Amino acid sequence: MKRKSETSMTYEESMALKLRLWQMEINEELKKKRYKVPVHLGLGTEALVVGVISTIQRGDNLLLTHRNAAYNLALAEDPRSVVREYEGSKHGLAFGQLGSMNLSNPDAGVVYSSSILANNLSVACGFAYSQRLAKLDNFTVALTGDGAIEEGAFYEGLVFAKSHQLPLVIVVDNNDYSMASTTSERRCHINLSQFCGSIGVKLLELSTNDVQSYVTALKGARHVVLASNGPLVVEVKTTLLNQHAGPTPGWPTDPMNVDILRGLVICEDASDPIFVIREKYGVEVFADIETKLVSARMNLVL
Repeated sequence: MKRKSETSMTYEESMALKLRLWQMEINEELKKKRYKVPVHLGLGTEALVVGVISTIQRGDNLLLTHRNAAYNLALAEDPRSVVREYEGSKHGLAFGQLGSMNLSNPDAGVVYSSSILANNLSVACGFAYSQRLAKLDNFTVALTGDGAIEEGAFYEGLVFAKSHQLPLVIVVDNNDYSMASTTSERRCHINLSQFCGSIGVKLLELSTNDVQSYVTALKGARHVVLASNGPLVVEVKTTLLNQHAGPTPGWPTDPMNVDILRGLVICEDASDPIFVIREKYGVEVFADIETKLVSARMNLVL
């Protein structure tokens, strides 16, 4: 099979690589305890992040969780403004006032971020309801996780969204962890497909970690929601390749021992979306791209 060339890499794939690099840069600074706030990175979620941000259009709403770093880095006009925010600088994205877990950027569509588990889902219903009342050709996306679907806000919000036919997509980032416990350690199995089906809400499941397929699927989800006048749930299986929030007390020692000097691929299998990109283009082409990116790695943290 003919090897793909560097020039054939898509914009979305390039963004995924940049997100991996920027997050690894921040991770190195977290080791030094540089920042004034805890930072919840999303190493391993790059395909999902790029899929979501590629779907958002002007007038749409994006509501995030405490793990919003990758989304804000991707959407900020200058990703260094996100780092400045973590430092509490007046030059930060929110002038040093929001920190990390509540960092929003309305100009880029990030209308709300919440540090409270499942809190953003109820707020998302309000945003989507306003779009429905105004008869706008826009939709709302709310990110949540496998821990948050245990909360009443998830069930009540989805029932409300279905009852009022809201243009809402709830994206469940299922990485099997909430703080330091796996799903099986803390609760019984939740059959998301059966729950969604019981109230007539469609469920889309993604698990390949392929950037382009996620972009296509999530753009399709936007079309479905706007065409059907109703909510949709997207469950994405991810593997979090970093600790919960830097050197978090009580969190097990970082099993991946993430180190930027070892390159952008952290895990040598499809659980790592950057590995998926490397497999697509080949080791030599990927190495050339990686070298060019890493050579400029200090731009983010200066």
